[in-house]
Amino acid sequence: MFHLNKITIIFLFLSLGSMTVLSAQTSQKKYNVRSAIILYSISGGGQLIEEVNLTIKGKGKMRFKDWGEVELFEEEIEEITSGALTNIENISRCIKREKKQRLDVDFKTKKILERSMPKGNVVENITKGLVKQGQEIIAGQTCDIWEGNGVRKCIYKGIPLLVENNILGMHYQRKAVSITEDIKVSAEKYTIPNFPVQKFALFKTNIKTKSKKVPKEFSEVLMDVSKEMYKQLNNSNLTEADIPLKQKKIWLEKLGQNVFEKQKVLLPEMLLSMQKARECLARAKGWVDANVCLEDVAHIKSHFTKDKDSNIESWKEGDQDHILDDFDENIALLKSKMPYVRSAKNISDLSSCMK
Repeated sequence: MFHLNKITIIFLFLSLGSMTVLSAQTSQKKYNVRSAIILYSISGGGQLIEEVNLTIKGKGKMRFKDWGEVELFEEEIEEITSGALTNIENISRCIKREKKQRLDVDFKTKKILERSMPKGNVVENITKGLVKQGQEIIAGQTCDIWEGNGVRKCIYKGIPLLVENNILGMHYQRKAVSITEDIKVSAEKYTIPNFPVQKFALFKTNIKTKSKKVPKEFSEVLMDVSKEMYKQLNNSNLTEADIPLKQKKIWLEKLGQNVFEKQKVLLPEMLLSMQKARECLARAKGWVDANVCLEDVAHIKSHFTKDKDSNIESWKEGDQDHILDDFDENIALLKSKMPYVRSAKNISDLSSCMK
């Protein structure tokens, strides 16, 4: 009996030890709050190059339950380029994180990108390479400030209340304006569009073959360029203040690469659309027909300006001649710039030819 009891005790000891380890692993919480909803304001921008400015504004929302086991993050952002180049980009983001899975919704391609969540503690992951620099009060909560090369974050119970990126005079900020803890949210609040799901490996292969057709929002580009820039600076023991003007221009042009690529496509499309609209207007019998002629031009115009006023309210003989003359003048001007638009290699070249 003695040996049996000893074996039994050892077995129980090992079992309890295993259960303790298992319990510690399963009880690891992503956030130190059972559930919450956080509202964010988004802002940023700066001068990309001479005579080209970027302004960013938007809002975001993050909600989670079960200590972060299920989480939904949504953003609506408007990126406005002004000056020698005008461009408006409206971005919708939706990301769902559930256990070990992350689902990114792409509203343009109507697909969902599935990838695995990074392993390890959430705070360690989002503060990797950063140094703790005291505390700050944001949205009424005291959070820990973490800083690094061009990056500043404030973390509250594992929740990022502030994310800032700053390089070369360009900046991006997502800051919490309110946080409500211990909320009750129905399962429907965590649903995402029913688009086809694409695995990360397949999506990555697709990017390699069609990289120029996969746009990124400015916050992602800023982060990518920041990492690349500071990697080179660290290898050469230089600071941002030591960067020569020529090199700064190269980095800023990289930040404006998305705007450049979009304009290279849109400007020729606008010219072709205006030419077709001009031919259509010449045949229009009245203001209803004339407005039908302008539909495609109005759609492309929405990428350049917020001015939605493209309607023709009168198509009398004098009005008709005036409108056709305006079209002829603008078509001739844009057509004269096309050789320079097509030969432009970067945003600086394009800006110069569009002045």
